Amino acid sequence: MAEIKSALELALEKAEQYGRASKEEMELARHQEQGRRLAVEFLKGEGDLAADLKALPPQTQPAARLAVKEVFLRNLGLPRENAVDPRQDRAMEGLLLAADNRQAMANLQTEMEQVLQQYLHFRSNALQQLKSRFTAGMGQMQAQGRQPMNIDVERLPQFQEEWLRFKVQLQQQFEPVLANLKERMRQA
Repeated sequence: MAEIKSALELALEKAEQYGRASKEEMELARHQEQGRRLAVEFLKGEGDLAADLKALPPQTQPAARLAVKEVFLRNLGLPRENAVDPRQDRAMEGLLLAADNRQAMANLQTEMEQVLQQYLHFRSNALQQLKSRFTAGMGQMQAQGRQPMNIDVERLPQFQEEWLRFKVQLQQQFEPVLANLKERMRQA
């Protein structure tokens, strides 16, 4: 028990040391919070992000810009439906305004749009193929007189199970690509 207590005491001492933020760290946190606030306002359609960022003191801009980018990057993801969420367009617009290198960010945004469109294309094609396969199976069952005529194959539990499995696999393929792009955007 004494060893556990001493290890706990050491951990508490370290935590206490880390708990004390320097003046610079406090300033950095304040500027990051300011950047996050600007990003949220921009996403809501309020304020002028470019002007607000320029109005910040030059030494605070890097921290604020990074925080702004991180908020926007959290709003980017793979589409859940058959189209890209309109909020993502606003986040992409904000990323361009907050970028240190606007040309690099524009190139990365084009790449991101291509990845998202490719994802939607693969998803749509797979859905159509899966529907066709299940419809063909239903047609065979109908020919044998086993099933009623009008069945929505998308409502079948087997269909939903296979579709979910495919979507998970597709997301697992695209998520690392998206994460890489987001990191590059964070640095642009």
